[in-house]
Amino acid sequence: MKGTRLHLDLFRVFYDLTQTKSFSRAAAQNYLTQSAVSQQVSFLERHLGRKLIDRGKGRFSLTETGEALLEGSRKILEAYQEVVDRVRHPGQLSGMIRAETVYSIGLYQLDISVKAFLQRYPKVNLHLEYNRSDRIYSDVIHGTCDLGIVAYPWHHPLLRIIPFKKEKLTVVCPPEDALASKGRVRFRALDHKNFVAFDRDIPTRKAIDDVLRRHKVFVNIVQEFDNIETLKRSVEAGSGISILPENTVAQEVKTKTLVCVPISGGTLWRPTGIICRKDRSLSRATKAFVGWLTK
Repeated sequence: MKGTRLHLDLFRVFYDLTQTKSFSRAAAQNYLTQSAVSQQVSFLERHLGRKLIDRGKGRFSLTETGEALLEGSRKILEAYQEVVDRVRHPGQLSGMIRAETVYSIGLYQLDISVKAFLQRYPKVNLHLEYNRSDRIYSDVIHGTCDLGIVAYPWHHPLLRIIPFKKEKLTVVCPPEDALASKGRVRFRALDHKNFVAFDRDIPTRKAIDDVLRRHKVFVNIVQEFDNIETLKRSVEAGSGISILPENTVAQEVKTKTLVCVPISGGTLWRPTGIICRKDRSLSRATKAFVGWLTK
C-alpha cells in the first residue's frame, strides 16, 4: 500500500459510519451501497495494518486505532470545511461549533447569547446539546464536542477551564411555606425541612450538600431529580423547599408560584465555566463563540 493516497471521501464515510453505527445509514448518507462502505473500511484497515471496528451481534465499537482515526477524520473534515467556507464567504466567520451544557445553564444563561451570536454570524453552524455534567466531561475529553459549559467545573489534567458567570443561589419555596414571609433566612432555619434536591451525582447537589453539612443542617430529602424543571414543579406542588440558582426561577417568582428567600450570612454563589481540551486548538468560530460568551 506504499504510496497509496487516502481521499477525503474515505474519511467522511468512516466518520459517518462511526456516528450512525450503521453501514446502511452511512451508505445512504454518502449515496453509496452498503457493500461499498464495507469495502472502504476494509481498504482503510489494510492500508493502516490495523483493525478499526469490533463487530459483534448487535454491537459496534471502535478499536484504539479506530478511535485515533475518528479523531483525525474529524479534524480533517472540519479543517476542509473551514477552508471551503473561507473561500466561499471571504471575510465572514463560518464553521461548525459543537457545544454541550447542562439544562439550567443552557436555558437560563445561554439562550439569549446564542441567538445574538447566530444573528451576528449567520454562517456559523452552532450545535448546542443539553447533557448531564459527567457526559459533558467525557465528550469533551474524547473529542465528541468542542467545548462544554458546566457548573462547579473541576480540574482535569486534559482540560482547560475558562471562567464563565457566577449564579446566586437562593432558598426557593412555595408561597404558602412559612419561610416565604421571611426577608432572609439563616441555614439553621432549613434544619429538618422537607427538601427537593438534584440527583446525588450532579455537581450542584454535591456543593449544596457540602454547604449544609458545614452549617450542621440536616434536611429531609423527599425527592431527587436530574433536571431543574421537574425539580421546580415539585417545589410548586408543595413537596418541599430547595436551593436553586435565582435566575432559574425568575418566571415562577413573577407569576407568584414560587418565592425566593435570600440566605443571610453571605451570598452563596454557583460558579460556572467553559471546559475544552488543553492540547487541541479551537477553530476560529469556536474561539469567537467563547469570546462572545465571556465578553
